[in-house]
Amino acid sequence: MKRAQIIFTLLKMITVRVPYDTIINKKFNRMKYLYLILLGLLTFTTATYAKGNHNADQVSMAQQDNITVKGTIVDESGEPLPGATIQQQGTTNGTITDIDGNFSLSVPADATLSISFIGYKSIEVAIDGKTTLGNIALLPDMIGLDQVVVVGYGTQRKVDLTGSVAVVDAEEMKKVSNSNISTMLQGKVSGVQITSDGQPGADPTVRIRGIGSFGSTAPLYVVDGVPMGTTIRDFSPNDIETLQVLKDASAAAIYGSRAANGVVIITTKQGKKNQPMKIDYKGYVGIDQVEEGVYNVMDAYQYSEYINMAFGNSDMDVPAGYNTTSSKYVDPAQVNTDWFEEAFKTGIRQNHNVNISGGGENNTYNIALDYYKQEGTMEGAGPNFERYTARVNNTMDVKFVKIKTNLVYSHSDQDNMALSNANEYVQGLYGAQYPVMASALLTPPSIKAYDESTWVLDDKISSASEYSYDSYGYGTYYDDVHGDLRVTNLLLTNNLLERNTVVDRVVASGSANVDLIDMVGEVNENHKLSYNLNLSYSKTTAKDFTFVPAFIQSTTNYLSKSNEKLTQGYRSFSDALIENTLTYDGTFGRHHVNMLAGQTFQRELFHTLTGTGVNMPEPYFLQVGNAQETSGYTQETEHVLASYIGRVNYNYDDKYLLSATVRRDGSSRLSSDDRWDWFPSVSAGWRIERENFFPVDESIINLLKVRGSYGELGNENIGEYQYMDIMARGDYTYSFNNDKVTGSAISNYVNTAIRWEKKKTVDVGLDLGMFNNQLEFTFDWYKSTSEDLLYSVAVPANAGATNATVTMNAATMENSGLEFLAAYHNRQHAVKFDLSANLSTLSNKVTKLGVSGEPRTDGYSRTEVGREVGSFYGYVYEGIFQSQEEIDTRVNSEGGYINQPGAQPGDVAYADLNNDGEITNEDQTYLGSGLPDINFGFNARAEWNGFDLSISTHGAAGFKAVDFVGVTLSSSYGMLNKTTDLLNAWTPENTNTNVPRVAYKSTGSITNDMFSQRFIQDASYLKIANIELGYNFPDQWFGGYIQNVRMYVSAQNIATITKYEGYNVDFAGGTFTPGYNYASYPTPQTVMFGVHLSF
Repeated sequence: MKRAQIIFTLLKMITVRVPYDTIINKKFNRMKYLYLILLGLLTFTTATYAKGNHNADQVSMAQQDNITVKGTIVDESGEPLPGATIQQQGTTNGTITDIDGNFSLSVPADATLSISFIGYKSIEVAIDGKTTLGNIALLPDMIGLDQVVVVGYGTQRKVDLTGSVAVVDAEEMKKVSNSNISTMLQGKVSGVQITSDGQPGADPTVRIRGIGSFGSTAPLYVVDGVPMGTTIRDFSPNDIETLQVLKDASAAAIYGSRAANGVVIITTKQGKKNQPMKIDYKGYVGIDQVEEGVYNVMDAYQYSEYINMAFGNSDMDVPAGYNTTSSKYVDPAQVNTDWFEEAFKTGIRQNHNVNISGGGENNTYNIALDYYKQEGTMEGAGPNFERYTARVNNTMDVKFVKIKTNLVYSHSDQDNMALSNANEYVQGLYGAQYPVMASALLTPPSIKAYDESTWVLDDKISSASEYSYDSYGYGTYYDDVHGDLRVTNLLLTNNLLERNTVVDRVVASGSANVDLIDMVGEVNENHKLSYNLNLSYSKTTAKDFTFVPAFIQSTTNYLSKSNEKLTQGYRSFSDALIENTLTYDGTFGRHHVNMLAGQTFQRELFHTLTGTGVNMPEPYFLQVGNAQETSGYTQETEHVLASYIGRVNYNYDDKYLLSATVRRDGSSRLSSDDRWDWFPSVSAGWRIERENFFPVDESIINLLKVRGSYGELGNENIGEYQYMDIMARGDYTYSFNNDKVTGSAISNYVNTAIRWEKKKTVDVGLDLGMFNNQLEFTFDWYKSTSEDLLYSVAVPANAGATNATVTMNAATMENSGLEFLAAYHNRQHAVKFDLSANLSTLSNKVTKLGVSGEPRTDGYSRTEVGREVGSFYGYVYEGIFQSQEEIDTRVNSEGGYINQPGAQPGDVAYADLNNDGEITNEDQTYLGSGLPDINFGFNARAEWNGFDLSISTHGAAGFKAVDFVGVTLSSSYGMLNKTTDLLNAWTPENTNTNVPRVAYKSTGSITNDMFSQRFIQDASYLKIANIELGYNFPDQWFGGYIQNVRMYVSAQNIATITKYEGYNVDFAGGTFTPGYNYASYPTPQTVMFGVHLSF
């Protein structure tokens, strides 16, 4: 079968079927562009193949004169090497050795064999007509010592690095299925914490060495030399060739003001020279399931017991249906809704990737097509996520010029989960309603999931004629028994509410590297001078669509169509970059020098247009222009960053290493007085094992390097125009006639002296390699100080402002910690395996906050000088009052009586910390931190006889968490559903309990639900994140048409060992609320079946 035919056959096998209703919704229009791209790429590839492999017929003719060559591959001691690869050079004809190291291969008599084995140096052997080659010995390779890593505007040998750079094993990443590039780092790099939830398409939170700013803490991503900002969700992980993480200032300083939160450098796959066309297909299908039983919620019978207890303790009549004369809700046979079962379903995810690569003598090409889709685990319209990507990478050598071009297109379509943002709550009958995720657990079991008589149409509506939509039997709940509950039927919210975001992104980049010495005809291997021009342009557009029907957005007359709201938005972002660099690389005896100088210029434009319509005449023509009332909003911003860079690396005799970097940035985000600044760094390393006095043989310790660095980084991710007066247009009331007049006015308090946020970092490290780097250790200690952090400071009342703030450089924060990495590679035996473990500690402290130092409070969290960001702050729990006498006679540490207003037997007792005799706000104190003291990971992979097994784990220790759903379920008051623990609540007959008494509502200012240690959990955990088992079928089974077949089964999010009760112990908290889990979407348990084919 021709290779071009194989391409089309493979694509036919994975063709996405488009249902009729998808075409009706015009989503097919988006897909047709992808197919046009596919067709164009395939045409190009076929033409390239036809042109670049013109000697294929000669190869076929030569096969008539083939001979069978036999031999044995052994190590330096004569032991056989099973699984070694033997390939005819310049072709895909090859084989692997058997368990005894033997091989047999049919090749032309004048062929050359390439022989390779992981952990050994590859060699080439000329046949010269011989049929028996005997034993062929391979010598061990110093694993990783000569590995070249990308460090920003250049490359370095890993052994020469003097900064803290983590190199993620690309081969290991390729063998574990991931849908997001950021999650590939989870548990694999010390000092990197990744938290997320399970919502399809959600971006994980990535923090390198802690929280370095009160703004964005995301690192800078650089893909193929092009800065991509702080998110790369729309790129495919299958495209990655290498990945490095720059953690300290000396490594990241070359990126200056964008590198304060670290840098992740990604290089995508390229073709190989003199390689015939190679086709790879990778695909998997998986099922997602949310774990049930995380919370032990009440069923209808248990809930009725709670209602009787709560109303009885409040001296109130039990609602009809729950008392002994009526069994409507007491009898589970009548109404007993399992809201978890109603809310969740089995999700489906799939990924298909085709990679086509090859090259000639002077050019390479790599074409990648990727499709990913994840249907969420919640019933209804979302959340779902779908992504298409297409990438073309090419290289070409033209005499002394090396040209690279990269073109990538991505299209994503995300259906979001309800309106979960703080300013977009779905409105309940009175005020804000809980997120949909919380409603799945908080809605009482005595309420039906579907009931036309109580959902939407009830006795509060005199007439339903004003409402023409089909109610579906869903709606905001009200009846005579339950009253007005702060809960909306999640089935309504997630079935009928529409919220969709479509993103299209195109990135085009190219570079030309000119060998200036070769250009003038002087070739000198010891001296190289090159000029590099790097250009890129990216365009991102996003379309947002949100429709909130009237029966979701509710008021007292909650079916009024005046509350119906449609929002349509369009956002566009463009980024143009030009970089010019000059690089000199020279060797003078034992001295080696590498110097870089350059200039960069980047310009970004952002435009947004949003339209809002209220009161739609019909639900079938949802356009803002069709609404009765419309409004619009537009915004346009521009950002420019100009920079000059310089770097010098010095190496003496591979023994003494020195590096110095400087970058000068100028940003349009700052005023002309503070626009420019310097960001320098210096680092040094000493390879002790190279010294003559070092007593240990190189075969035992082959690397012992100590290194140290100091550097300064900046942060310009501070938003646009903060140093300027902002004019806002609107209706303003003036003194004349007290009439409103449309006009413009300054809308902010401006600070023209806003400066760069700066981060100063010291790092001391040690790298140890033993037994030819089969055993590796890395140690780092670091301390960073983030200065001049932007922080909102209250404007004094005497300035004429009320509750106004101004942004100032008014905060300082420190982070310090230890990092450790250990790895062992055993690749020289029948069973090959790799083990790695990493551990990092983190200490965070705020040393300055605002002008006055006054603490900042965010719900249960508090940020204050001397503590971690977002520490928990509340009351100290001292047990449960057992009698009125205990309430009346309780004393504090100074012997004074304590007055706790409204306390009754069975209520929670709180400590009087300030000893003033009253329980007040002043008795609150520090209760722990939501930032882990320790993060760790362990990864293992083994291969034997075609089988491979990989295990990935990660965890954290030494931190606290508060789970919003758990806290609400444990509330002592109200009519929402509760955890079954409340059935053991305190009563005069049940005093041996730690659960306080329950009531319909609290009667005093001090309540059982006041925040204390009672609601704080130890969140330390160990998660078994991934187990994957695969099998590589023997190549000869497929007659040479398929070079590699691997099938695997993978399980993700398998089990978590923790005391934490709730979903997502590794949830993504906010900067000021790192330990607060506000009903995050559960990360599902996943089982996937996949295949990898190579042609």
